[in-house]
Amino acid sequence: MEVRINIPKPIDFSPSTASSAATHFGLSLKASIILIRWPVVLICSYLLLFPAGEYLSEIVLNTFVVLFVVSNVAINFLDDSWFTSWSFYYPLVIGDTIVLTLSLMINGTADNEFYLTFFLVILASCIVDDARLRAAVAGLATIIYAILLFISPQVMRPAEFLRLPFLFVVSLFYGYFTQFIRMEKAHREQAEFTSRARKEALDIVSHELRTPLNLIGGYAQVLKDRTLGEVNAKQEEALSKILRQSDNLLSTVNSVLDMARIEAGELSVVLEEIRLPDVFQGLRLYYDASLGKPVSMRWLIPSELPTIRSDKAKLTIVLQNLINNAIKFTDHGQIEVSARHFAEKKSVEIEVKDSGIGIPKEALPVIFEKFRQADNSSTRNYGGVGLGLHIVKAFTEALGGSVAVASQPGKGSTFTLSLPV
Repeated sequence: MEVRINIPKPIDFSPSTASSAATHFGLSLKASIILIRWPVVLICSYLLLFPAGEYLSEIVLNTFVVLFVVSNVAINFLDDSWFTSWSFYYPLVIGDTIVLTLSLMINGTADNEFYLTFFLVILASCIVDDARLRAAVAGLATIIYAILLFISPQVMRPAEFLRLPFLFVVSLFYGYFTQFIRMEKAHREQAEFTSRARKEALDIVSHELRTPLNLIGGYAQVLKDRTLGEVNAKQEEALSKILRQSDNLLSTVNSVLDMARIEAGELSVVLEEIRLPDVFQGLRLYYDASLGKPVSMRWLIPSELPTIRSDKAKLTIVLQNLINNAIKFTDHGQIEVSARHFAEKKSVEIEVKDSGIGIPKEALPVIFEKFRQADNSSTRNYGGVGLGLHIVKAFTEALGGSVAVASQPGKGSTFTLSLPV
């Protein structure tokens, strides 16, 4: 039974894109959040300090006010990465909404009309998309309520004057965070559209490039096998070069397309039961042909290797890239492919060891980066675009494993692949 797992690329979204006000005034995202929260903190604190009745003891209220003020100060010490996570904003907004409502209830001076206006302003802030219109609605609601408040025959307490800026602050606060949500949704929709477009482009490019290369290789192999007639030694040598170069070009195309899929987040893993001896048997049949230079292949694969649950196609690509890499940088000597099962670690380690030119110590930390080779000069002796090892690392990590390298210049390199069982 196969199980397909999509490994999407994380959407790089920062809520700061939603804050045009913060950008306009040159504020960072964290500073704008703290600034927009201060009016809420101050108004709620005032309402809690002057309650209409004995709902809670004075010590409890004072302690809560201090903690509420300190909470906004403490936010300043949080790392900036917190402000790009929605798991931070939702509790913040919900908590402040509860405090806003409780402060009105404990203060006790708000009437039913004000509560209605309060919730209508919140609703309007969440519905109205345009920031200017939202501010106009909040300002109009404040003016209308102010007129009704001043023409009222009742004697007004000082705390009641806070109702006027209260509505505007509430509108600003909720409108600010609502805009974040709208921008996140728009960004995700754009990211999904871009991802679909990339996938379609990759499929087209894959077909248009691979099809002619496969035809070239196929016809060259047919000619070399003398299916269409006899060929002389020089013709056979020429056909071997065509096959070798078409394979190299197809490998480069596949590497570029694989990297594009990784970058586009289109990498998926198809899990299935894999017998490792069978995988290595297939590789052995492929590489046991002449390598075109004095290099021999040695396979140390025990028959009792366990069955693992992995993606056979991607595992094969990883092993082919490592073996091709060893062949490319080994002019003479031996390439050894071995595998061992570590039952206590619940893992299988696969080694590809060569006696080639090796890798300089300073190049080891970056050898798995894309477009990187030990020799990046324009006059280098070895071809390739530097994607093979980058793909090896990406695919191995997608399979839940890891890859490491040990090397000495002039003595060869050993790549160790570790996979879970």
